[in-house]
Amino acid sequence: MSSLVPLAEGETMTAEIGLLLLIISLTLCLLTAMSPVMPACGVKLRLKPYQPLFIRLNSLAQVASLFILAYLFLSNDFSVAYVANNSNTQLASLYKLAAVWGGHEGSMLFWIGAMGIWSCVLSLQPNHKDRFFHYLHAVLGAIQAGLIAFLLIGSNPFARLLPGIPVEGRDLNPILQDIGLILHPPLLFIGYVGLAVCFAAAIAALLDNSQPLKQHCRLMRPWAILAWAMLTGGNAFGSWWAYNELGWGGWWFWDPVENASFIPWLVATALMHSLILGERRDRFHGTSLFLAILGFSLCLLGTFLVRSGVVQSVHAFAADPLRGGAMLTLFALVSICGFTLLLQRLPSLYRPVNSNMLSRESLMQLGNLLLLVAAISILLGSCYPLLYEVASGQSISVGAPYFNSLFIPLTWLICLVMGAAPLMRWQVSNPGMLRQLTALAAICLFIGLTLNTLLLKEFAAHFLLGSFACLWLLGCTGLYLHKRLAAYTGAGDNRRCYAMSFAHLGVALSILGATCSSYFQQEELLRMGPGQGKEVAGYTFIYRATETVSHTSYSALQAKIEVRDRREQHLAYLYPQRQTFNSNAMQISAAGIHRSLFADLYISMGNRLSEEEFLIRISYKPLIGWIWIGGLIMMFAGLSLLLPRKVRRLSRAPSPQLAVKGA
Repeated sequence: MSSLVPLAEGETMTAEIGLLLLIISLTLCLLTAMSPVMPACGVKLRLKPYQPLFIRLNSLAQVASLFILAYLFLSNDFSVAYVANNSNTQLASLYKLAAVWGGHEGSMLFWIGAMGIWSCVLSLQPNHKDRFFHYLHAVLGAIQAGLIAFLLIGSNPFARLLPGIPVEGRDLNPILQDIGLILHPPLLFIGYVGLAVCFAAAIAALLDNSQPLKQHCRLMRPWAILAWAMLTGGNAFGSWWAYNELGWGGWWFWDPVENASFIPWLVATALMHSLILGERRDRFHGTSLFLAILGFSLCLLGTFLVRSGVVQSVHAFAADPLRGGAMLTLFALVSICGFTLLLQRLPSLYRPVNSNMLSRESLMQLGNLLLLVAAISILLGSCYPLLYEVASGQSISVGAPYFNSLFIPLTWLICLVMGAAPLMRWQVSNPGMLRQLTALAAICLFIGLTLNTLLLKEFAAHFLLGSFACLWLLGCTGLYLHKRLAAYTGAGDNRRCYAMSFAHLGVALSILGATCSSYFQQEELLRMGPGQGKEVAGYTFIYRATETVSHTSYSALQAKIEVRDRREQHLAYLYPQRQTFNSNAMQISAAGIHRSLFADLYISMGNRLSEEEFLIRISYKPLIGWIWIGGLIMMFAGLSLLLPRKVRRLSRAPSPQLAVKGA
């Protein structure tokens, strides 16, 4: 008979309280999920009136559990396995907080807590007692129950290391000790929660026949916009993090785990446009429901890829086949239930559409189709090696050439539609605008070919597509804003038009940055030591000294490299490092970067080659920062749509005195 191990002296039961709160949360989620189902099953117990109470108590329990885990990190409680595996006493407090979601168990708890908070906010809506919201909360409760059960059974973040409690933790992965960990995962998880809410709303809309679908989809629109904005920021910060931290200067590698968060973003983009289209035309609601179900299903599929160990990546959270199998089961349940219900309601969702092929709604639908094709293409490229290995027992890799050959032409087509659609009329074509767009396309093509001829030694199809897409979006956006401002009378709310224009501008800037950095970057791999120099892209780099740097969690060899501009004037000192972490002796390269609006100077420090010389990589990356500037513009353009409508200023309304005089 096994005996209970007593807690060590001075040790509290904080972790057990966190675990108890998760169990309470699971119970409340099940009650929330069953509340609209029990009357239909003939059970007399009425839980429906208490559903808002269950939701708020559940949110409180989940947030308290998350705060308890954060406290365990800050207090260095290494009796908890998750804390011992992802922290130590030398880790900075900010990274201890970020470590809460830096591993598998904590990131799942953060996801659950964010979903609980969002559910609580929805329960405070004035119409939260409607039948639609009861179904929505029931579905969200079922999803949370599944995730919490997954956490409790195989991924308990509060599991103890008893009786052998380590004196020191293993430390957080050095690659994760970056501001990117503070920004990138939370934004992605909030985006995933937004897609979960859209999924729940889609299921609720299919179950609730008391109100028209247009009203349900209109309620879904702000949630889809917020999910899209968070996923935009999450992917942008993830790319920026890889560029800064991994030391090789790349910003996107088509890694399967990168793709796992990019694919839902593509579907969320299509969902957002479909909801906007449905609100305006009262059509295409079935498409919106399909995209909502697909978007969250792909989030779960991506979670399976990240946590199952079927793909190897520096981004992966875990490598446990049992956990992966549980997540794959949850993905299958969500997908099968959602799409089965959609198929049952499909005949009633169909409404004939009478519109010209070159009308605005037709182009928007074409854009959504292209986004969906892009998402499926990336998904197939990410999963094909896994399927091939299962079928044949042999390994195969699908790299950047495959993804670039498909995604770049698809992006060009999407940009073509994206620029033209806002300028077209609803239902009918616009011959006059078609002539203007044809002329604009000819100008963009001519400029693109001219730039290709002048700047590159040979014809580059991808450069031409990128430059054309950027010029086309800038031209179409400028033309659209000109027409809107010319027709503006001072009445109405134009935020949606301006937000759309700035989002499209952000896409153009990101494409410009990606195209220029890909085709015009210059790079040298050198053997350098003190006193040695090299000219790259007109800049002179002089290795001045090798310094030793000590930090709380690591020690480093640091190169002091002076940069001089094209006029031989001092520009900056860059300090690339070769860091060795105290806890595990792991070595990583920390780049030295000089940032400017038009180019980055990027230096990474490799292995020691002799007593004084190191392997140094110097890169000149023109306009690379515009990739993330464009991403931030897109993110904030989406968030601007969620701000409350402006109250018309009193100065615009006639005063009572003027009204009397006018009478």
